[in-house]
Amino acid sequence: MGFEDNGHFRRKFPRRTLNKKVGTLFDGQYFVCTSGEIGEGGMSIVSEYALTEGRDLVLSFQIPNGTFVTLRGTIKSAIAVKGFVTHGVAFDKISLPFKRQIRAFVSARTTEN
Repeated sequence: MGFEDNGHFRRKFPRRTLNKKVGTLFDGQYFVCTSGEIGEGGMSIVSEYALTEGRDLVLSFQIPNGTFVTLRGTIKSAIAVKGFVTHGVAFDKISLPFKRQIRAFVSARTTEN
């Protein structure tokens, strides 16, 4: 169920794979999906629901080794593969402490790489 970029998107910030549950509030409906990647500017989420590009949503998740956050975002892309939809989400107005926590997670060395 993972998503691989393959260079199709231009990003300002590096991302790292994050396979965690994410609470999602979209169009008055709340559901839980799975994260794909995360970076300071946004994240990808994988869901069985296709969400509308350009629309806003609210995401709630735990930053690894950091804070539980609730962030607003905008859906930038939606790609359907094998019954799931991977959405690219850009964060709106993320505070500096949260950016730092995400940056620390993305830049940390792992044993899996």
